[in-house]
Amino acid sequence: MPQLTQSRRIISGSLPPALAATPLLLLLFLAASSSPGVLSGEVDSFTFDGVATTTALSSTRGGIAVGRRRLQRQSVKYQTQQVQQSEEPLVAATNEISSLRAPVISIALTHVPKAGPRSRTYFAYSRARWRMDKQSAGTFDLNKNESSLVITPFDHFCNGPIVLSDGNPALFGGYDEPSNKAQTDARKWISIYDHSQKEMINMTSMFYQRWYPTPCLIQDNKVLIVGGTNNADKGPQVPVAELWDPKKPNNGTAQVPLPPTFQKSAGLNWYPFILMLPRGEIIWWGDRGGSITDTNWNEIYKFPDLPNNTFPYRTMYPFTSSIVLSAMKPDDETGEYNDFSIIIFGGGPNGPMGAPASPMSARLDMYYCGSNICDKGWVIEDMLGQRRVMPTATVLPNGKVLVHAGGQAGTAGWKSSRGVYKSTLPAYLDLMYDPNASLGERYSLSDTLGIIRMYHSTSCLDLSGTVISAGCETCGMTGADAGNLPGTVSRSPDGDLDYRISFAVPTEVGPGVERPVIVSAPEVITRGSVFTVSYTGTITGATLAAPCANTHSINMNQRVLFLNLVSVSNGVARVQAPPLSQPAAAHEGYYQLFLLGTYTLAGQTYSEGVWVKLVDAYQSVRNKK
Repeated sequence: MPQLTQSRRIISGSLPPALAATPLLLLLFLAASSSPGVLSGEVDSFTFDGVATTTALSSTRGGIAVGRRRLQRQSVKYQTQQVQQSEEPLVAATNEISSLRAPVISIALTHVPKAGPRSRTYFAYSRARWRMDKQSAGTFDLNKNESSLVITPFDHFCNGPIVLSDGNPALFGGYDEPSNKAQTDARKWISIYDHSQKEMINMTSMFYQRWYPTPCLIQDNKVLIVGGTNNADKGPQVPVAELWDPKKPNNGTAQVPLPPTFQKSAGLNWYPFILMLPRGEIIWWGDRGGSITDTNWNEIYKFPDLPNNTFPYRTMYPFTSSIVLSAMKPDDETGEYNDFSIIIFGGGPNGPMGAPASPMSARLDMYYCGSNICDKGWVIEDMLGQRRVMPTATVLPNGKVLVHAGGQAGTAGWKSSRGVYKSTLPAYLDLMYDPNASLGERYSLSDTLGIIRMYHSTSCLDLSGTVISAGCETCGMTGADAGNLPGTVSRSPDGDLDYRISFAVPTEVGPGVERPVIVSAPEVITRGSVFTVSYTGTITGATLAAPCANTHSINMNQRVLFLNLVSVSNGVARVQAPPLSQPAAAHEGYYQLFLLGTYTLAGQTYSEGVWVKLVDAYQSVRNKK
């Protein structure tokens, strides 16, 4: 197999001798430091089958961020096969392994918010494991420590999942497993999981067969279905998107034109990044470009080109990155959300098999400028030298982003026909990204992962405030493929498959931290209203987090909204719901409500969550009748 070696050379930079010699003082200094330009540059050198290449990763100010905090702490060289990652304790997050195993490999994982206001129930979808397998889905309840299988008449393997506004998970498309004939080919079909009946229900068909599609909730709670193909790993591009109305679930879909800029950049269009913005516009991102359309599907904005010199990476399968819409903050007066950012974590280059993954992220800050959308240009940041392909990225209630697991080389995908892993060198440290920190100070690292996660793994924000992770179908690698994994990493007892459930615990909500506690909250909140939450502890804010629907590094409809506090007194908080003027900022449906607490050295604390349902005023009146 081709051999990858890597070394890193720090061009310049220095620390006071007393800090360098004293780890505790060094950590405190780094946490408080905000002076730019401590390190002036860095060079990444790779040798692939004897061919040396050098890539400049960072400059002193602006443009590319250095990731200075980590670089000051680490000036050691990187070794053959895998980045030599620090063995000192790092404080971004720790990791725990649950005693509960998932009933299936969690290739697609969604919340089931209908199960109750404090429910930690999940729906997981996998693939048929034998010829007559009729149970390739299941649920598990973390509160009860129970799991069960679900009968699946349609084969939705590699589907596009979403949680509908009524709280039911829905699956779009999939793959017809040739070796399994007990389930119907679901590439053209839409199904929902009805938790009240504990069963999958087929609803209607689409115009096109779609393997690897992206569903997106848009205005009026309709679902826009984009991308995918009828032929796994081949194509061709599906020429249109489709629109489905869950209120008329058996009526089929309507066709929607693809924006020209997006259609050109998306290639074969596998799991594109599609998201609704606060005024109802739709982001269409495909690989290295895309556009935004208005509510009439007119292209109104084209994304600026990614810089080839600093971010020469692709972002769509099989060069899979993880892309998020960062947490949005409301205007103090109007409560409207007029600023937003997309952040691309990792990806891969066009290169030979096993080529190193991207060590960079790309961030684009955007805002409403009158009736238009403006941007501040791409900001490319070094992810502390941590290369990532197919990670998962989860936006936390305090606005930070946890970038979890993935590989450091290769591409997403199962094994080749010769049994060769397409991605190798499992990442065993998570990245924490703070979008509100100064440029060059936004990344920090977790403690060593307890479980590696590669292809077909998933992550979601759990109601506990931690990040749950499950699944994997390529985690049995050993030797050079696995690299130098620490002994603390627990390998799967099932070879390549991993049924175990684990949690990344951000330090600001870890053991011993004083967190606010939600005592009671309404089960239904009305858009534009002020609602009341009783609590204990100290609070400084509140957030809503949309339910998770994660597969193949994409969390469909992931969004976190900060909410304005109206008043806080004697254990009662009055909170402003999302505004009437921007119904698309938060579509109707279920959300996790969290209260934000005090600021610690690690970051802002937050409570455990509760499920609430956001409704429009007319629906609230109808419910009362």
